[in-house]
Amino acid sequence: MLELFHYVHCPYCVRVRMALGFLHIPYKSTVLRYDDEATPIKLTGKKMLPAMTFPDGTINESLDIIKRLDIKQQLGFDFLDNVGLPNVDEWLTKLGSPVHNLCMPYWVWSPEFDEQSRQYFEKKKSAKRGPFWQLAQQRTKFESELAPVLKELEGNLKPFFQNKNMTIVDLMLAAHVWGLYILPEFRFSEKMHNYLQSVKKNCQFDYHADFWRQKDAV
Repeated sequence: MLELFHYVHCPYCVRVRMALGFLHIPYKSTVLRYDDEATPIKLTGKKMLPAMTFPDGTINESLDIIKRLDIKQQLGFDFLDNVGLPNVDEWLTKLGSPVHNLCMPYWVWSPEFDEQSRQYFEKKKSAKRGPFWQLAQQRTKFESELAPVLKELEGNLKPFFQNKNMTIVDLMLAAHVWGLYILPEFRFSEKMHNYLQSVKKNCQFDYHADFWRQKDAV
């Protein structure tokens, strides 16, 4: 069976989990501690997830993993080619900075982390973004930065991104936006919430399910 090594909070890991659900592919889920450097380095030579083991080796770029899984080309990579990967990456950059600034101080207190991995995560991410307590204090600022980006994204939903059918582009975008559900009292518009829930349904996606199944099995 294929095995996916991943973090629960990571949007690049989330997009692979969504693809696996959409494609109805069974897999073994292994959620790693964020401070586990040895396992990902052993798998691929770098501390980078997701990583998926195939019979002939391990891949750790999310889009490469999904392309390998999507044998019947059900996820519309041709649509991604038409939209242009640089354009989608621009969307992810506009979403990613405020989303991560908003969510990291809350992700780190989710069940995925214990005290040791929490300290590792916060030290590493604070080096780039500043102390988490300061990020939390700037919530209003980051929400103001995010609001017009989400509004613009909504204008492209038909009901999926520039398309009546869900494609890989939706997995890429939704995986980033999904993290905002952890933010206390954050309110999505009805259209954005319905969009995310449609992606969830199509992908049979349950954010914390893999973590709890692994924890219960120990």
